[in-house]
Amino acid sequence: MELKKIGENLEIKNFVIHQLLKTAGSNKVKMKAANGLIDVTDKEQIFMGNLDKSYHRKSSPIYGIFSGENPKFRNLLVNYDLGGYDFLEFSKEVLEHYSSVLKLTPASTGGYMIMCEYSNKSSKNDLLLVLMINNKEGYVVNEKNLTLENIKNLDISKVDVACLINLTEWTNLENDKETNRLTYLSFVKGMKQISHYFMTFIDCDNKNTNSESTERLVNAMNAFFEQEKYPRKKRSKIKNEVFEYCHERMSAKKEILLSYISQLIDKDDPENFQNFAIGEAYKVSSVIGGDKSRMKQLKYVSYEGSNYKIEFEREAMLLDKTVIYDKDSNDLIFKNIPLEFAEKIKAL
Repeated sequence: MELKKIGENLEIKNFVIHQLLKTAGSNKVKMKAANGLIDVTDKEQIFMGNLDKSYHRKSSPIYGIFSGENPKFRNLLVNYDLGGYDFLEFSKEVLEHYSSVLKLTPASTGGYMIMCEYSNKSSKNDLLLVLMINNKEGYVVNEKNLTLENIKNLDISKVDVACLINLTEWTNLENDKETNRLTYLSFVKGMKQISHYFMTFIDCDNKNTNSESTERLVNAMNAFFEQEKYPRKKRSKIKNEVFEYCHERMSAKKEILLSYISQLIDKDDPENFQNFAIGEAYKVSSVIGGDKSRMKQLKYVSYEGSNYKIEFEREAMLLDKTVIYDKDSNDLIFKNIPLEFAEKIKAL
C-alpha cells in the first residue's frame, strides 16, 4: 500500500513570510517585508500539511465573522479577491495594517507573519492562513531570507497564534448562497493566548473564548428561567436537552447555534430566549464556542428508587460541592443542607 505524503491533499497557491520587530512596552514597530513569494517545495507542503491536520484536532478554535467595526483587513481581502492586488502586494498591505495595530498596543510583540493561500482537496474549501510565530521554538524561519528552514514536523502548539479564513464559506455567505456554516473565521492559540489585538486586526465579531462563551450561555439560561418562572422540572428537562444538543455538536466539531437552543427553550416563541440572550446583559454570540467541562453545568442527575427520589444539578458537584460522591465507598454525601430540610429529616 502506498503511504500518503504529508500535505498531499493540499494545493498551495501562495506562500510568503514577513517579519515584524517589536518589543513589549514599546510602540515602535520595524517591518521587514519579503521581496517575493516563496516557491512551494516539500518543506512548505509538509509545514502546511502538519498545520492543516492539527489546526482543529489539537486546539479549540474561536469562531466568528467580520464585525465591520474595523474593516481594513476585510477590505484588503475583497480587493485581492477582485484582482486589485496580487498576493505579494496583498500580504504587504496586511503587514502594514497589522503594524499599525501593534503600534497602538504597547503590550504587543512582533514576530514572523506567515500567510498562505491554499485549497484543501478533501473538503473542497479554499483557505487563507494568517499565522504568527516567534521563531524561538525550533528555529522554523531563516531570518536572513525569510524562508522556511528544513523542518520535518510542526503542529499548532508550536506557533504563537493563527487565524484561518474559509474563503469558500465567506464567499458563499457574502453572496447569500446556501451553506452549512454561519462562520468563516477561526482562531487558535499556540504558544500564546489569542490576543484581543490580533482578533481586532482581523476584525472578528466574537472575541469570547469557548469557556467565556459557554459561561455566558449558562448564565443567560438561568436568568431567563428565573424571569419566566420556569418550574424546576421544566428547567431540568430543557437543560438536559440543551446539553445533549451542545455535546453532539461539539463531538461532531460543528457549530452550536443560539437560534436552535432558543427553540428548545421556548417552542411557542422560538426567538424569545435568543432576543434575551443577545442583549447587553449577557452578550451571547449567535454562534457559541462550546467548553465541554463548563457545559456540564447544564446536566441534571435524576434517579428514583423503590422508596426515594434524588434530583440535583451537576453544578452542585462541580462548583459548590454540595453533593459529593465517594467512589471508593460508593456513598453519596449531601453537605450544608438547608435547616428546613434538616428539620424534616429529624421529624421522620
